[in-house]
Amino acid sequence: MLNGDKVILRPMVKSDIERQHKYNQDVDLYLLNAGLPHVSPLERAQEMYELCTKKDRNAQYFAIEADGKYIGNCSLKLSNAFPGVYRLGILIGDQDYWGKGYGTETVRVLLGYGFHYLGARRIGLSTNAKNPRAISCFRTCGFVEEGRARKVQWIDGDYTDLVTMGILREEWEGMEANKEQ
Repeated sequence: MLNGDKVILRPMVKSDIERQHKYNQDVDLYLLNAGLPHVSPLERAQEMYELCTKKDRNAQYFAIEADGKYIGNCSLKLSNAFPGVYRLGILIGDQDYWGKGYGTETVRVLLGYGFHYLGARRIGLSTNAKNPRAISCFRTCGFVEEGRARKVQWIDGDYTDLVTMGILREEWEGMEANKEQ
């Protein structure tokens, strides 16, 4: 388990499947993650649980827990093509926890784990331009916008940009050093 002040990152457990299934029905989440809204069967949440609990040297999956309950999930996935390069993913499914720093703390805990324990040299991600809360969170955590593919994703009746962001080990170390001062 990885502990923050507000969140615990832990392995997924079977009791998380029901809440994940509920999150899979949330149209707002599909729009934020650039997916097409649809009714998702319970089997989809069960498949996600199976994926997240299967041993995989190149992927670290975590349930996000706050106030004793499952509120979402996150991951770090090692690139097959570039050693030391990881992709970060995060989903806060429980809307009661949006805009209150839970995502930011989760990302900071993941960055510490990735750079300190996994030996990452770079951690990157992509999000869509219609997700300003996520972009703000990632910037707060030290990510830099590295590129923008224009009008790639069809979201909520319009095409939007795909924003690529990244943070390097030395940038993270600089932020950590500044916290200690």
